[in-house]
Amino acid sequence: MATTTHTPRRLTPPQVEEFHAQGYLKGFRVFSDAEVAGFQALYERVLELLPPGKNVNFVNWWHKRNRTLYDLCMDPRLLDFAEDLLGPSFYLWGSHFFAKEPGDGRVTPWHQDAQYWPLSPQNAVTVFIAFTDCDAENGCLRVVPRTHRGEKLRHHRSDDGRFVLPQEIDAGEFDPAEAVDLELKAGEISLHHDGLVHGSGPNTSHRRRVGFTMRFSSSDVKCDLSVWPNFQAFPARGRDDYRHNPVGAPPTADGAPTGMLE
Repeated sequence: MATTTHTPRRLTPPQVEEFHAQGYLKGFRVFSDAEVAGFQALYERVLELLPPGKNVNFVNWWHKRNRTLYDLCMDPRLLDFAEDLLGPSFYLWGSHFFAKEPGDGRVTPWHQDAQYWPLSPQNAVTVFIAFTDCDAENGCLRVVPRTHRGEKLRHHRSDDGRFVLPQEIDAGEFDPAEAVDLELKAGEISLHHDGLVHGSGPNTSHRRRVGFTMRFSSSDVKCDLSVWPNFQAFPARGRDDYRHNPVGAPPTADGAPTGMLE
């Protein structure tokens, strides 16, 4: 991911350098207490929209089905952060809730997002909004700094029933002792590189943990549609001089996805 040369909108030049060196940034308070209260009410509505028996963690691309969440993804405050890291021309393509109810024992194994994504070149940023406080006790995101700087690490399939993803990184590929917790207060955001090793533990608390993510890529990034045939790019800022990907239309109502990658 090349360092941008334009004047940063929200991040200082040292913060941009830190992102490229470490692979993540955290702790930016973007949303007010009133907005956080609105997010938590919105999350309750989201749960009501899900098909019977469907878990919110196992559907994604909400921005294609839900206008309120599309508008949140396109909030200018968030786009400023993305622009500082991707440059002036980029698009939205992904969105996903990651939620853990109190006592939820599920684990997100160590992985790199780029392992799952048929995107080239590798140049994506994930913005994570904390809808609730996210801390070590309730299973916050954990990252291993600097692991984005190099080739993709070896992954293998796992049948561990606790895992929310089917693959994890092979033992010995990195040092998990170097992991850090991305603890966030509700209304704060974090940003991470698509090559960064990350995961999360179980929620051992009596509190719900909810995060909403959105994925942005620079306009030169192309999706392999033979792998993700329903992929669409939603222009966020700048120009698309490449025209690599189908362009999506914003939703007009508040619906819900019924599965993954639809």
